[in-house]
Amino acid sequence: MTNPKERSLRMKSLFACADPEVLSKHDVASPDEQEKRRIGSAAVKSMDRAFVSIEEENKRLHDQLLAAESIIELDPDRIVPSFVNDRLDIEGNETFRAFVDGIKDAGQKLPILVRPIAGKPGHYQAAYGLRRLRACQVLKRPVKAIVREMTDEELVVSQGIENSERLNLSFIEQAFFALKLKERRYSRELISDALGRKEGQRLAYISILTNTAALIPEDLIRLIGPAPSVGRPKWEKLGSLINNRSLSSSQKQAIADVKASSAWLEAGSDQRFALVMQTLDQSSKDTQDSFEVVVGDGIIVLAKRTETTTRFSIPDNRLPGLSDWLLQRLPELIEEFDQSRKGSLE
Repeated sequence: MTNPKERSLRMKSLFACADPEVLSKHDVASPDEQEKRRIGSAAVKSMDRAFVSIEEENKRLHDQLLAAESIIELDPDRIVPSFVNDRLDIEGNETFRAFVDGIKDAGQKLPILVRPIAGKPGHYQAAYGLRRLRACQVLKRPVKAIVREMTDEELVVSQGIENSERLNLSFIEQAFFALKLKERRYSRELISDALGRKEGQRLAYISILTNTAALIPEDLIRLIGPAPSVGRPKWEKLGSLINNRSLSSSQKQAIADVKASSAWLEAGSDQRFALVMQTLDQSSKDTQDSFEVVVGDGIIVLAKRTETTTRFSIPDNRLPGLSDWLLQRLPELIEEFDQSRKGSLE
């Protein structure tokens, strides 16, 4: 590639009908010659700028070609899933078998995205395309992939955005994914980006997701699966039946019994959710104790206790104002209770 001075001399030669060596000399020209040179110089400058622009464009295209990501075929058994899984029960999903058959018949249309695993040449971690990866493993065929160097943050954002654009995550899949990222101390902003949430109140929605998922044991979420038709209210109701994200011994036994039933074996993910909800709700009712507290004038305050909660029913028409008084005094009563408990431990 020529430098600017050489290009200028060459263009001057072209438009001023002069030899480059002659043009490089500072000879005195006649007025007519000077006019020719002035016209030629303007044309030279214009063409010179054009050549520079072409050279810059060629360089830009060259750089793009060098940076272009190629689709290659990889051994699917040398690829591990993302460190945060946003899919629940891939193979148990009703559509997965049809998905595998589609790839078998028509081939893999879209590549997955992977990054190299440091210290393990030839091994990769998937950012997205886990269903495509699993299908190729089932079919025992190479998987088409794009290999890209990525940080952990870049990986989860790519993973979340691609999945949210292709196959909508169910509510609990979003919630479980968000909770796992929160547990790894990622910010709500990054979690929101990873889920493709751009609208207003997006950070509040991330809090709703993580708070809901935190109500339910992880193994129970995985047992139920994505439950695509089940939204936030039902998952929150299920969480209300569980104390401190841990099933009681009677609840565990009830879940084990329903898992062994024929209804469970035939159920899809939505039906599994319904069976779990029904089982835990019934278990709560079966273990519920009721007792009465008799106060002055034969007035009865009813108390109902389960393994996770105790509820009091106060007849407001017989004891007007008591409920408000208890609510106002509740912080003091809790503090008094804490003090008495600490005293008993000393």
